[in-house]
Amino acid sequence: MLATLVACLFAAQDPKPAPTPPPADKPAAEAPAAAPTPPVAVEAWDDKKAKAAVDEWTKLTKGSPSMADKNRGLAALAEGCNKLLIKPLAAVVETDKSVVLRKRAAELLANQPKAEANAAIRKLLKGGRAAAYPTVMAELVKGLSRCGYDKAQWGEIDGLFEREYHIDRVVVQEAILELVIAHKETQALPMLLRNTDEPAPANVEAADNPPAEYWEARWKSWAVWKGKVKDALFALTGQRFTTAAEAQAWLKKNPLK
Repeated sequence: MLATLVACLFAAQDPKPAPTPPPADKPAAEAPAAAPTPPVAVEAWDDKKAKAAVDEWTKLTKGSPSMADKNRGLAALAEGCNKLLIKPLAAVVETDKSVVLRKRAAELLANQPKAEANAAIRKLLKGGRAAAYPTVMAELVKGLSRCGYDKAQWGEIDGLFEREYHIDRVVVQEAILELVIAHKETQALPMLLRNTDEPAPANVEAADNPPAEYWEARWKSWAVWKGKVKDALFALTGQRFTTAAEAQAWLKKNPLK
């Protein structure tokens, strides 16, 4: 189906020039995902202990520390929970050269006091340099789900799902679907319905129809998380649907409150 769709799209559109190289300031490709870090028991630290840990981290990261040094420093911070740890962890998420370390720091943010961690995670999700790395953004979305997510915050992440369809961003889309399922987020219904069916253009010859590359990337992403979209619809409605039309017909008779 995908091959036929792409062939039709190319036939209907003017030939495209060969893709140009990415701009020099585009972030480098992400490193392969590291093996899962074994869980560490998190202890509630008082301010004195947390400040000492932050001071040690600051001392460790002065100059040009090795990745091994920074990994060791994060391992020490991983043992504690205190609002004083949020600032240094957020700085790693935002500025470190290593995607692996950014992702680890994002994981540790979610272990901190919920109110303060929630605010820090939302700030990081809004933009900045972390937004260029899907694995980091996915970890932030997972952290938000754990740290006092509230329905009033849906508008801050809603646009992340459909911002771009690319196989690298599947991890972000899956994290959002997991959040929708965990919190039964009914505001996600329009997005879910738009992404239930196999993606294909309504009119291949329309002037505003995206290029074949867009549809190919969207189809490849959809093929990975299509089951989770249906799981999310089930979490919200208690019903299983094959198509968006089926879901819309049911919702018309059974509107969600």
